[in-house]
Order: sequence, then structure tokens, then C-alpha cells
Amino acid sequence: AKLRRANGRQTLLFVDEIHRFNRAQQDGFLPVMEDGTVVLVGATTENPSFELNAALLSRARVLVFRSLGEESIAKLLARAEETEGRALPLDDEARAMLIRMADGDGRASLTLAEEVWRAAKKGEVFGPEGLQRVIQRRAPIYDKGQDGHYNLISA
Repeated sequence: AKLRRANGRQTLLFVDEIHRFNRAQQDGFLPVMEDGTVVLVGATTENPSFELNAALLSRARVLVFRSLGEESIAKLLARAEETEGRALPLDDEARAMLIRMADGDGRASLTLAEEVWRAAKKGEVFGPEGLQRVIQRRAPIYDKGQDGHYNLISA
């Protein structure tokens, strides 16, 4: 990284689950961040204000990623179908169910799609029951403001 910097090039250092580093380890990033040797990108599922030390946070820019909406998940699945050169073998109801099962997580939607493609026999199209059998879990029932909301958050 120092050699790259000497040659006018930057190094990007990606640290997943940066919240698992203790305070002393987090402090170790400071000198190379300050002198421009590395551009640090840290990912965490925790609140950075509580899990990262103040010195590191003062030199960081915090970006918050939100869950994807159902329309975005649908577009992601359409791109996956285009890339794969085949449609997901799901009827409309099962497709909507798969999108809800992803719960705003693009990676989860692609994993679910892969499971469906692997399970389908030639010409087979899954409905909701078939999808549940393939995925082997219940679709979340999330209807904020109604009983399903309270059942889900208390689970």
C-alpha cells in the first residue's frame, strides 16, 4: 500500500464486520488513513456510533444502506433471469411470494432464485405451495398495523 501511494495510486482496504475489531485494532487503521496510504471501507450490521471508536468515526464517512423495496428486488430477479437466459419457473403469486421472502435483501433473493432453478424439473412451474416446499420455510406475513406485524416482531 505504501509503495502504491509512493507511485501516486491509492489502496482501498475493505473490512467486513469491522465492529468485531477491538478499540486497539481499530486505532491501528488511523495512521494509514490519515496519511492517505489506504482508503478504509468498513462494513457493519451494528450501529457505528456504538461499535466504532470516536477517532475512527471522526475520519470516516458513514453510509447507511436500507433494505431494497419489492420493486427493486423484482428488477434484480429480472436481471438474474436475463443473465441466466431463463425465467424463474414461478407463477405470478409464487414470484410475489419469493420477493416478499427476500425481505429487502438482494443477496437473499438471488439465493432463493438459485434454489428454485436447481429444484425445477424441465417445464415445471411452481405455485406458492411448490415454492414453500422448495425453500422449506414460511413466507413472512408482514402487514404493519395488523396482527401479522405483531406476530412477526415477537417471533
